[in-house]
Amino acid sequence: MPMRKILPPLLRITRLTGRVLRWLLLAIGLLWVLGLFIYQPVCLVSVPVVLAAWWWVLRRRIEWALWCIFALGAVAYLLLPGPQPDKWQASWERAPQFTLDGDSLTVHNLRDFRYRTEQDFDCNWRTEIYNLSQITGADFAECHWDGMEAICHTMLSFSFADGKHLVISAETRLPEGEEQNAIAGLYKRYGLLYLFGTEEDIFALRTNYRHEDLLLMPLDVTPQTARAMLLHLVQLAQQTEQRHTAYNTLSNNCSSGVMSTFRHVTPGMPAIYNLAPVHNGSISRLLYRHGGFITRPGESYNDLRKRCYLRYDIAPGEPQKYSAAIRAAISR
Repeated sequence: MPMRKILPPLLRITRLTGRVLRWLLLAIGLLWVLGLFIYQPVCLVSVPVVLAAWWWVLRRRIEWALWCIFALGAVAYLLLPGPQPDKWQASWERAPQFTLDGDSLTVHNLRDFRYRTEQDFDCNWRTEIYNLSQITGADFAECHWDGMEAICHTMLSFSFADGKHLVISAETRLPEGEEQNAIAGLYKRYGLLYLFGTEEDIFALRTNYRHEDLLLMPLDVTPQTARAMLLHLVQLAQQTEQRHTAYNTLSNNCSSGVMSTFRHVTPGMPAIYNLAPVHNGSISRLLYRHGGFITRPGESYNDLRKRCYLRYDIAPGEPQKYSAAIRAAISR
C-alpha cells in the first residue's frame, strides 16, 4: 500500500492518542487540585483568582481554562509552608540533634521508649555518644503489615564494635489529633522526621507489639561506607528539621532518604531506581540484584528473606537482650 495512504490514518491515530493522554493527565491534575482544597482549606483563598482566570480563558478554549486551574493549584501548593503545629504527637515530639567532634557523634533526643502496649509506653528521650571509628556495618530493615508486599516501611541500623546499634527511621510526623491518611499525605498535612533511636524501641515496637513482619538484611558495606551513609542521614535529618520539610506519600516518604544512601552501596544502580520509594517493597530486590547484601554461597533472594525474617515477641520483657537475639536468629 502506498505510503501516502498509510500516513494520514497514522497521523489521526497519533493525534487522537495524544489528545486522550492530555485529557487524562488533566483529569488527574484536577482531581489533585480538588484534594488540595479539601485537605488544605487555606488554599481556597485562591478561588477568586481561579474564577477570574476561568472567565478570561473560557471565552477562548475550555481546555486552557482547566489547565489554568491546575497551574494555579500547583502554585498554591508550592507556596504552602511545611507543617509547624503547636504540638506533635508524643512518638515524634522531639527531633534529633547532633554534635560531631572528629570520630565522636553525639545524638541528642535519641528515642528509647519502653512499651507495655503499642499505645501505652514510657517516653524516654536521651543522649548517646557513638564512636564513628568503631562502625562495623549496617543492616537494611524492611517492615510489612496487613499482608502487603508492594508497600513497606524501610529503616537502616548501624552496628558498632562496642555493641551499640543505632536505628534511623524516616517517619510521618503527625500533629496532635491527626491520623495518618495516604491521600492527605499528598498535601503537606504531616511533617517528615528522621527518627534516631534504639533497636529495643523502633524494631521491638514492630515485632513485639504491632506484630508486623520485619526483615533485617545485612548490607555488604565497608566500615568507611557505613560511616558515609550514617553522616549522610545525619545531614538529611538536620536539613529536614531546619526546613520544616513536609512528608509526601509519593515523593518524600519513609524510603526517599534511605534510598539516597544506597548510592554509597551500589553506585552503579541505574538512575531510574530513584523512583523505587513509590513502590518501596522492591528496594531489597534491587539491592540483591546489584550485590548490596551479604549473602551465603548460592543463597537466592527468597532464601535471604526467609533467613532474615524476624519472628514476633523477641526477648519479651528483656530489652537489653533484643539486639543480640535478632542477630542470633539471622546468623543461624
